[in-house]
Amino acid sequence: MKEKTSSPTDPAFLARRYRYLWSGELFSAVMFPALLLWFAARDGAWSDWIARGYAVAVVSYILLQGVIWWRWKLRLLREGRRTMPASVLAVYRRLRSLNWLLIALFPVVLLLSWVLAGRAPPAADTWLGLLFLAGAVLEQVNYYYVQLMYDNPYDWAELRRHRRLRRGSIAKALEPPTTA
Repeated sequence: MKEKTSSPTDPAFLARRYRYLWSGELFSAVMFPALLLWFAARDGAWSDWIARGYAVAVVSYILLQGVIWWRWKLRLLREGRRTMPASVLAVYRRLRSLNWLLIALFPVVLLLSWVLAGRAPPAADTWLGLLFLAGAVLEQVNYYYVQLMYDNPYDWAELRRHRRLRRGSIAKALEPPTTA
C-alpha cells in the first residue's frame, strides 16, 4: 500500500519542512567555513586561500539569510500568521542587492590578493573561489528568484505538473501585491 504524504498546507508538515530547511542551511553555513579554515590551517599559507575564503564567506552569508528566513516562517506558522512583516521584507530586499554586489566584488578580491601577497593568486585559489562563488550564485537564485532545490514529492509533482521552476520562497514574498 502506498504511504500517504502530508499536504504542504498542513501546519505539521510545514513546521517539519521549515525546521529541516533552516537546520540544513545552518549546518552548511557553518560546515563550509569550518572545513575551509581546517584545510587552510593545515596548508599554512594564508595568501593561497584568500579568493576561496571570500567565496565561502559569501556562500555562508547567503545561507545564513536562508536560516533566518526559514526561522521567521516557522515563527509565523506557530503564531498562525501568513505574511512576513514589512520590516523583514525590507531587509531582504536590501540583502538581494547586497548579495549581487558581494558576488561581483570577487575580481576585486583577486586583485587585493595579488597586492597583499605580491604575486598572482594561485590557480587553485582562483578556480576553487569561482566554484564556491557559483554556489553563492545558485543559492541567490534559489532564494530570490526561482526555486532550484526540489527535495520532496510535492515539489517534484508541482514541477512535473507545471513544467517550469517555481518562484523561490523569498522571491514570492518580495513580489508586490497584485490588485485585481
